[in-house]
Amino acid sequence: MATANPSFSTEIISELDLKRDRENVKSRVDYKSKIQPPLSVCVGGRGMDRVFDPHGVTVDNSTGDIYVAEFNNDCIKVFDSNCKYIFQFGGKVGEGKICYPRCLVIYRDILYISQGPYVSSFCIIKYQLDGRYICRIGTDGEDEMEFTIPYGLTVDKSNGDIYICDTGNERVQILTNALTFKSQFGKDLLSSPLDVKLTEYFIFVMDDSNPCLHLFDYNLILQKSIISKGPGMQVTESYSYSFFIDNSRNILIPDQESNAILIFNPLYELIHKISVNKNPFGITADDEGRIIVIVSCTDWNWLQIF
Repeated sequence: MATANPSFSTEIISELDLKRDRENVKSRVDYKSKIQPPLSVCVGGRGMDRVFDPHGVTVDNSTGDIYVAEFNNDCIKVFDSNCKYIFQFGGKVGEGKICYPRCLVIYRDILYISQGPYVSSFCIIKYQLDGRYICRIGTDGEDEMEFTIPYGLTVDKSNGDIYICDTGNERVQILTNALTFKSQFGKDLLSSPLDVKLTEYFIFVMDDSNPCLHLFDYNLILQKSIISKGPGMQVTESYSYSFFIDNSRNILIPDQESNAILIFNPLYELIHKISVNKNPFGITADDEGRIIVIVSCTDWNWLQIF
């Protein structure tokens, strides 16, 4: 994903983006073919082969393995593409300890984890996909490389830059692949950024605001805000925690109020809903178009594939 040329007008970017969307919107994934029941399910519980209080989910497209962050279990669990348990790693002790993991992203053979709060410091942890610890960066605070409730994160696949929602500091921080500070944006524009995703022309940030998605160009300038929330609006839940943009640039949002995955096409039009049993929390999708959803609430935890 190339950074936009500073001399390249953002208005031109927007026009090209919209033109391309209009040309390609008919060739998108047909999500209407995804109906209940889900293809695979892992039920909730305390056992190793179950999910407990899941917060974040991501998928390794090279193997189909699914990585789940168990917030109150202080670990990362790995399941195969059929939701069968493989192994887990983390825990509150040792050099590679994980305490209250929130969100996950995979870049090449590396897993990045956002962590905190409570007994641990806010930080980003780096693991190999086989569960071997590499390092951690960041601590509590408001300066560069410091965090207050780091939440959603993503990676620019063209250069390895890491985008991190620094929720409590009302900004998004950008780190290089070497885990050094590069830039930040959103201060005074975002209220509580919760998740971030990238497309060719835009940085999408989900925020606790209305509208709930904000599009920044790669000069870090806000271009537009989309998708309204509230009763009778596109998203009924007032607080959405995550979203995903698939390879066809459809936007998938878990809506906790309607217990559904809302799917918007690249023109930001609601085109479909997929019902889930209860309280969809985190979401991702693999390169084959399968949607992976985690359900997380006090008495109901699931990992589902559609």
